[in-house]
Amino acid sequence: MQQDPGDAARARHRHASQRRGGAWRIGSMVCAGLAGIGGLGACLSMWGARARAEEQTKPDVVTTPTAAQATSAVQSFLTSWSGSSLAAAARATDDAAAAQQALQGYATGLKASRVTFTNVVVGAPDPAVAHALRTTFHVSTMLQGDGTFSYDGVADTLVVNGKPVVHWRPSVLYPGLTSGQNLVFGSIPATAATVVDRHGTVLTGKQYPSLTGIISALQSEYAQKAQISPGQGVKITDASGKTVKVLKVNKPAVPGKISSTLDAATQAAAESAVNDPHIKTTPTDVVAIDYTTGQIRAVAFKGGDSALNGAAAPGSTMKMITSAALMDKAGVKPTDKVPCVKTTLISGQTFHNFQMESDPSADLTKDFAISCNTAFINEATSKLHSGDLRAEARDVFGIGDWKIGVPTTDGNVPNENGSENLIAAQAIGQGQVTMNTLTMASVVATIADGAFHQPIIVPGLAQRTAKQPISATTSAYIREMMVATATQSYGTAEPRMVGIPGGAKTGTAETATGTNGWFAAYDTANHLAVDALAVGGKEGVFSAGYVARDVMLAPH
Repeated sequence: MQQDPGDAARARHRHASQRRGGAWRIGSMVCAGLAGIGGLGACLSMWGARARAEEQTKPDVVTTPTAAQATSAVQSFLTSWSGSSLAAAARATDDAAAAQQALQGYATGLKASRVTFTNVVVGAPDPAVAHALRTTFHVSTMLQGDGTFSYDGVADTLVVNGKPVVHWRPSVLYPGLTSGQNLVFGSIPATAATVVDRHGTVLTGKQYPSLTGIISALQSEYAQKAQISPGQGVKITDASGKTVKVLKVNKPAVPGKISSTLDAATQAAAESAVNDPHIKTTPTDVVAIDYTTGQIRAVAFKGGDSALNGAAAPGSTMKMITSAALMDKAGVKPTDKVPCVKTTLISGQTFHNFQMESDPSADLTKDFAISCNTAFINEATSKLHSGDLRAEARDVFGIGDWKIGVPTTDGNVPNENGSENLIAAQAIGQGQVTMNTLTMASVVATIADGAFHQPIIVPGLAQRTAKQPISATTSAYIREMMVATATQSYGTAEPRMVGIPGGAKTGTAETATGTNGWFAAYDTANHLAVDALAVGGKEGVFSAGYVARDVMLAPH
């Protein structure tokens, strides 16, 4: 839709005319009275004033200039600007006040000692502005003591009330410039920095492809803080003075180093692990955390970067949180007898075990180790209330509102709002629960260390604390169950945990199109908590388990 430059002017004139109309009617009556007593001269004077006022308030007549008129208008404007006659340049536009202020800001902001223009060419009509012809020109601005800032400019011309003028917009100064923005010659921040691991080893996206986005995010957030010295050049700033865009670098900033908690050796292992031949082309991601500190040691993915920002049902790895909730809120113990049945009916909905396994004499430890869905569903629906799983995830495991140094997506356990079916589903990591490998690696880390340490990728960042520290008893109980899962012949994680001291939990999450495989584990030899997800994988042990194992067994 075209903008009509005369619309605003016409509206202003209408309102002014209406205001004066009432006053004129009163004046007419007075004039008539004056004429009756010999005041005809005064009357005629008032009539003349009215005529002049009406002339001044007529709506602007805006028409399209000829090429010659457009050339003349722009040349007049540019000549005055070039000669530092900013007031004259402003008068050559259709908004002198705004133009003069902006032109002065240009001269001051750029510390311009001279502005010259060449290659003035009148082009086609501007489809965005009614009646306008677009004119292009080349600008060269001398920056005091430090070179030239050159670019191609553009301006529209109109004929307003018979006078060819430049249609004023901030973009006349520089293409794309908007209201409130300024051109400034001065200090410019570093936009890049060297990212290093915890030992000072340089990390690059070329060597570690999964880190490309993380390195970019770290540079965007911390390059200026890490710079050794700023550079100098031309930039666009907003009304607050914040840099919007750097247009020219006269002297580059001297970049510094951004330290990370990553470990180059662990990262290399993770990059290799997501390409484990057992999982072929299956999209996979993995995160490794030092469970004693929360510091992230590795992040890798293949086929989609969802390690930090994914949101998927965690399947049976959620049973780590469900177990903690049962222990903290209902006093359940690992030795409690909880039969594992093939199916269970909850409020008209049938839930089943992934492989229809059953063990009527099982205790909670074995239910956990064989990943019995029905046992956890029956326990949760009989002993937990709406919101208990959410509270455990948020208050004990610290899930939510993390600031790790780069953007992440928080895990989410919604309130079941009285739905027994939703409690059943969410207890086994289905329903509306969403997690990613960072979140679940942190859950493992909290259990392994017996304390929540919010994950971070930049050392020294403030780490959010848990509202309620995990109890020593609860964390010890869950470690016992995870060790059984990793070491007992019936444990679902046992095939991938051979030779690794620690515990694990597998998961198979049902999706609309199939299943995803999860594998969460901790390794006491390296103080690592690891979580892996294979999108489209079957059981976690036969998909994500290979990835987690590769990371834990690699030299660190």
